[in-house]
Amino acid sequence: MKTFSELWVKLKVIDLVAQTAWMTFTEKMDFSKDLCGMVRYSYWAIEADGENAKSVLGEIDRVVRLDSAFTNQNKHFYHLGLSVEQNGEVRETVGDFDPWNDYPKSDFCDDNECPGIYACDLLVRERTGDREEGFVSRLNSRLDGVTVTSVRAGEIWRLIVSAPDEGEARKKVEEMAVTRSRQEGLLLNPHYQSFEFAGVTKLDSRKE
Repeated sequence: MKTFSELWVKLKVIDLVAQTAWMTFTEKMDFSKDLCGMVRYSYWAIEADGENAKSVLGEIDRVVRLDSAFTNQNKHFYHLGLSVEQNGEVRETVGDFDPWNDYPKSDFCDDNECPGIYACDLLVRERTGDREEGFVSRLNSRLDGVTVTSVRAGEIWRLIVSAPDEGEARKKVEEMAVTRSRQEGLLLNPHYQSFEFAGVTKLDSRKE
């Protein structure tokens, strides 16, 4: 059975890279009115074949929990979700947190004039597939009864932005992320990295 799974990993401690990016955006790049919060995840999308969905999930879970290339139980929280059809509903999950409810709500805009709040998940990957092919080989050398056929790997930056609509939210995130000069963009270098929106979610603009 062909399955598709997503592995999300984040640090248990303060993410100094994300913290530095936050300070740069809000204190040096004039995005303090647009950016309401941010989180960084390591991310893998894994396509695999196995006997059934439950066995595939269990086997991939066993490997990623023991292999420090994916997770370190002393340092990371992780989430592994699996569906049996690409872009289908997630049927099985394991792990320590739910990325679909992992938003820095304490940083949400409390301005009455705030037009709307959007969580934009930006997946940043290397343009060459060498790193991803390495993950395929690494997984297949450790899995039993499951064969991984492809991996998409990178970092997901979840940027919580204030914007009047989804289109403007995407535009702001791209402006913040893509490095075009020493003063423009911060999260990726387009010469060797690509990006795509893994998801955009409209959130409550008010604190709970």
